[in-house]
Amino acid sequence: MSKKKLVRAPEISGNTAGWLTTFNDLVTLLMVFFVLLFTMGSTDKNLMKEFQNALQSGLGVLGAGSKVSVTVNGSQRSLTMDGPLTQGQGETIPGDEEGTTQAIDDALTELAAEPGINVKYSNQGARISFEDALLFDFGKADINSSGFALLDEMAALIQKITCTVRVEGHTDNVPIHTLRFPSNWDLSTARAVSVVKYFVDGCKINPKRLSAVGYGESRPMVPNDSTANRARNRRVEIVLVTEGEK
Repeated sequence: MSKKKLVRAPEISGNTAGWLTTFNDLVTLLMVFFVLLFTMGSTDKNLMKEFQNALQSGLGVLGAGSKVSVTVNGSQRSLTMDGPLTQGQGETIPGDEEGTTQAIDDALTELAAEPGINVKYSNQGARISFEDALLFDFGKADINSSGFALLDEMAALIQKITCTVRVEGHTDNVPIHTLRFPSNWDLSTARAVSVVKYFVDGCKINPKRLSAVGYGESRPMVPNDSTANRARNRRVEIVLVTEGEK
């Protein structure tokens, strides 16, 4: 009778959980990957657009109709227009024809030089502020005779660009109580609407590009602590809204 040969079972290593470590690392990486995809998918499109514009501007790569910033008399300006980019005297701005850049620059500079008009530039775009006496008589919302000439200048500029335009009405903190305007809100809104209606009816600007809003006394430029400051706060602001801020 033959003897059966005994086969010794292989020794099992004490590190039997090594593969679990690798598996856990893989699962963790997959989770991070899907979280990243979700984060990218829910990112604010406007913020991504601003980042893209800033990156392209820094690299010197810009497409037609892009938004760029230029410096005029120490202020930042950012407007959106159709057509190819033009460049002159160290400044870059979107333009739809040769000479447009200089025309816009001249128009804004001339407006800023006139008493009672203030031009500021921010991430919202160009903000042109008119003290109320330039456009309206005290406590009224009908454009006065001198105001039409100023609004014609603004309309000529608006017709050269493609961005949307927001007209804002502002007042000081002195209450108004009249039959037509029970509050400062009513007066500020009526003035903004009057400007928009003139742009549409008198200047033939596409109404789809325009909007009107009244803020009353809620957004003063300076404290309402003097007669001069209250006069500055009574104003109409025309905002040339950049892409992404509409």
